[in-house]
Amino acid sequence: MYQHRSPTSRILGHEGLGRVIELGAGVKTDHASNPIAVGDVIYWNPIRPCNACYHCTISQDFTACENGTFWSLAENNTVWASYTQVVTLLPNNSFYKVDPTVPYEAYIALGCALPTMLQAVDHLGQIPGGSNVVVQGAGPVGLAAIMLAKLAGAAHIICIDGNPVRLKQARSFGATALVDFCEEGLQTVNARKIHINNIAGSKGVSLVIECSGNASAFEEGIQLLARSGTYLLVGTWAGSSKVQLSPFDVVQKALKIIGSTYCSPWCYYRAAQLVQANYQRFPLASCVSKTYSLESAQQALEDVAAGKVVKAVINPQA
Repeated sequence: MYQHRSPTSRILGHEGLGRVIELGAGVKTDHASNPIAVGDVIYWNPIRPCNACYHCTISQDFTACENGTFWSLAENNTVWASYTQVVTLLPNNSFYKVDPTVPYEAYIALGCALPTMLQAVDHLGQIPGGSNVVVQGAGPVGLAAIMLAKLAGAAHIICIDGNPVRLKQARSFGATALVDFCEEGLQTVNARKIHINNIAGSKGVSLVIECSGNASAFEEGIQLLARSGTYLLVGTWAGSSKVQLSPFDVVQKALKIIGSTYCSPWCYYRAAQLVQANYQRFPLASCVSKTYSLESAQQALEDVAAGKVVKAVINPQA
């Protein structure tokens, strides 16, 4: 778990699901033009793009917004982060009404992980049907990758992790093979490469999706790729960590390396639609291993760091 040091005077927590208690002047719809009223349940994007820079208006890549803000105290001390009982959404905070008949845990299980992975796949173009995919990491981002690979019709979806609880969850999401790097005989990169190539067969692995948050996964991911393969980096928030990379290997194997961070507002809408259509096919709600009160937030973070839970959820009303 990347130990990020955030500036002080911020309220933490990003993805959130809440019930509308008051509407601002003139607010009649959500950001998908659906009528909105007090009592409706909404899912909101914690990143506020400025809608005025080159990337917002020309390239339309909101993840590259030059002036975007994220889970902080905003003007007039309004708070739109989720570690609080009352959230105030400002005009640039996109939000979407959700179907209240779907379990709330299903939405929040992959709360920001699914939108993040939808953005990554958009940068990729698509997950080719019939391809062999390796997912590094079986946390929420990894589970989102497995889910999207399954929906895309990938042939083999091979998940690498060292946590048996998370690997079991990966299987339930559609992973066709599990690689536990703590298991005897699979504790070296070379051993895992041989094992994975035996599963993938002659065409090898065409796509590796990094969802581990561990910089050491990078070198292994490059080695696992077949010729003309693609490495999609999504989870590495490893600060100043450095890795070794041979440009020769990249050139000779004609590899593609794509990085993706955060997500655009549309990703939250698409994520909600995917959950509503697939919450019975994929065990989304079961990813929420434990719900914590706001006062127990520190314990939630410690349990995540220790690998005790797949997804920890904080309920400020608990």
